[in-house]
Amino acid sequence: RRPRKGRPATGTPRPHNARVRAALSSSRGLAAAWERCCVAGMEDEGPPPGPNIDVASIEITPAGECPFEEQLNVVMQFSTDTPLENYCWRFSYTVDTSKRRKIIDLGCTEYASYPPGLHAMSFSAERFDIAGVPEDVRTQVNGLLAAVLTGPGGEEAMTVNMVVQIYVRDGMLLRCIFNPLE
Repeated sequence: RRPRKGRPATGTPRPHNARVRAALSSSRGLAAAWERCCVAGMEDEGPPPGPNIDVASIEITPAGECPFEEQLNVVMQFSTDTPLENYCWRFSYTVDTSKRRKIIDLGCTEYASYPPGLHAMSFSAERFDIAGVPEDVRTQVNGLLAAVLTGPGGEEAMTVNMVVQIYVRDGMLLRCIFNPLE
């Protein structure tokens, strides 16, 4: 079979416009075309809307592998460039089961006001009751522990995700939470 007129044998279309063909034929022309098409105007956008929050450190205890039902403590240091009035950190555990996504609410910190600068947050969840955890959640190896900085109207300013692995060893249900900063 012969290719149609105006197309190379590979079947890929050729640009019909002579200026486009010329611009794409040299690497310098390609770079200039890229600048005009894709990058132009991006410098005017500035930072994304909302507060700029930076997490400096996260301490998860117990660290590493531990029994599933063990108490969970999270201490986080973070900074903000914007005053945050009446915000709290909400914690949840999310797992995708074979039927649907399940989200388990673990609680939240007290509401606090954070002026610009460095702050510390502390969250503690008492021992987890294994009997209260559905079987399909326990059998999923990977889950996600989320700490969401939430405003008074429910708006989410930032989310810190921590991967959780749940597994059975020697008949004991264990968990391991990975620190995203390590």
